[in-house]
Amino acid sequence: MKTSKGGYTDYSYFDSSKRTKGGETIGRNIQWYRMWWTYLRLALECEQKGILIDGEKVKMDRRHYRQWNLNTILENSFDDWWKENKRLFVHPPVKTVSASNVPDDDHIVLMVPKTRDKTDLLKELDELLEGKTKSVVRFPFSDSKATYLRCHMQYNIFVKATNGQKREQIRQWVNETYRPMRTYMLQNKLDNEGNRIEEIISAENGVTNNIRYAKKRIVSTSRGVFP
Repeated sequence: MKTSKGGYTDYSYFDSSKRTKGGETIGRNIQWYRMWWTYLRLALECEQKGILIDGEKVKMDRRHYRQWNLNTILENSFDDWWKENKRLFVHPPVKTVSASNVPDDDHIVLMVPKTRDKTDLLKELDELLEGKTKSVVRFPFSDSKATYLRCHMQYNIFVKATNGQKREQIRQWVNETYRPMRTYMLQNKLDNEGNRIEEIISAENGVTNNIRYAKKRIVSTSRGVFP
């Protein structure tokens, strides 16, 4: 996507599995959480305004999202919401504690020599903890193979279609807006004759298909499943 300074952002790295910053680790790059929040806000708007998805009302699973402060999502930006709620997604940090301070059987006390090489220590730690720990994430992402850019594009397509834009208008807008990322998005796909596909959406029914994917994602997001 084009930035305010005229350059382009490489979104491919958003699909990396984990990110660590400032000693805190979250399951995916923060932009994925931003996209989840964006679809969640869209689902809330559909529910609030009575926008039907394939003839059905969107109904939020408020029990699943009870810790997310849903009542603030329509009012605040993602950045403000994240500051108040990122604790829900940050993995528990590794800490050194004395044996007398171990709170329960869910923790392991480690004594780490300061004179050891970190790379060697990490290898030994991996072997030491084999089978003794299990990843427990309160709000995991689904196993969907959808890329960040596809979610981004389908969100915009749905909004434009809901606002009354024609399929051909949307198709042209997509091909122009996402043109700098087409190599990554198409991943060198070929047509039936073996020629490289140049357009991200080559026909109006492609817009319809992406609207369908967006609708499914809105509904699944309302039920706690993303992407």
